[in-house]
Amino acid sequence: MLEAKFNVGKDAISDDFDELKDAGFDVQYDKKYRYAILPSKPLQHLEDMLFFTEAEKEILIDALANNAKASEKRTKRMQEKLNTIYDVSKLGSSLFSRTFLSKANLLEQAKQEKKVVKLINYRSTNSSDVNNRLVEPFQVSVKEDILHAFEVEKKEIRHFRISRIERVELLNTDWQYETKHNVIATDPFRIVNNNKIKVHILLRVGGYNELLERFPLTQAYLQPSATQQGIYEFECDINEKFYGLTNFILGYHEHIVEIIEPESLIEHIRNHIGKINF
Repeated sequence: MLEAKFNVGKDAISDDFDELKDAGFDVQYDKKYRYAILPSKPLQHLEDMLFFTEAEKEILIDALANNAKASEKRTKRMQEKLNTIYDVSKLGSSLFSRTFLSKANLLEQAKQEKKVVKLINYRSTNSSDVNNRLVEPFQVSVKEDILHAFEVEKKEIRHFRISRIERVELLNTDWQYETKHNVIATDPFRIVNNNKIKVHILLRVGGYNELLERFPLTQAYLQPSATQQGIYEFECDINEKFYGLTNFILGYHEHIVEIIEPESLIEHIRNHIGKINF
């Protein structure tokens, strides 16, 4: 049936299924030859799914070179892009490093197997502590660099930055608190807090750039001022403790034009400045 539908030979169909298996998918079929394509152990080979090997890169380059539709100039440009994309050292981001992906891989495995993990030497910005955490990971957001987990000792849902975990240790301990697992939305500073407060701040271009680069999720809440040239407005609901925003304001105060609201944020910043020894 597949041969007739796609007008190809039996060998071509078999080769396609082999390619799917090589890519990490489990190809299954029943007695009526109804096919199902399932991923094998999720993210077990996350690095291989995201990075091309040298051999795979060469295959792509050869295909480009033999493509009659592509001009020589375009082919060369695409080859240069491939060399840049698949050279991990040129990416310069921990989110694409094999160390990061290995940690995400173990966390995803623990999620699938419903096992507890130990986050070794987690570096917490809020508490300024470096310690181990026992957690039940139930959501791994690689793109956002966030682990949603239930912390066993504190018995509460917490969000952790995967990049701040030194190492992940998979334990042979089953989840005990699965009924308490639920994904809670973070604020743009990746902080979990059901009690939020609206902030409104005016920024110069430098502040806009720094805020966006340090906290990419703030992009949805940044917009040019309607009345002032070169000024940007940041307006949204964030955690009531002002985690994340406090460090940004203190570190980049020269780019802050005005804190419009709330008054509690203004007082909060004044208190922090008062604690600094000069």
